[in-house]
Amino acid sequence: MMTPVREEQFVDQLLTSLKIISMIKEGQKVCVRNGLLTLEPRSSGLVVAIKRWIHNDNRQVTIQYVKNIITSGLDVLRIHGDPTIIEKLKQGIIAATIGLNCLSITYSEDATVTATVEVLIERIDLIKNSKRIDSTPHSSSSNEQRRSGK
Repeated sequence: MMTPVREEQFVDQLLTSLKIISMIKEGQKVCVRNGLLTLEPRSSGLVVAIKRWIHNDNRQVTIQYVKNIITSGLDVLRIHGDPTIIEKLKQGIIAATIGLNCLSITYSEDATVTATVEVLIERIDLIKNSKRIDSTPHSSSSNEQRRSGK
């Protein structure tokens, strides 16, 4: 069981990571440094490529980190008792779909990344208009609606 201070730190880190995910732009490279998500100011060039190689940055590590953040946020929504924290997390998770959509476009040629991001967005879509938090997607209709702009 977490102490109140550790719990607050954990929620703060989740909220910070969710805000960073929401800031991801189409075509932007994202990496994990020192346990935090980092947005590269430039997404191409030799310097960026060398830095990514030195730090062993790759899309699989990044997508796994993003998936862990979204999943942790959804888990905390289900178990946390503070309505203020629940609302902040819900807003942060929903806002993160902006960055997730950009990641999906950036890595559109990678079926694994695209599918992972789509599943995360489907899970988030379930909480948008629901009072019940459920982390299991039940249909792909929300994904189809997102693609058609509905």
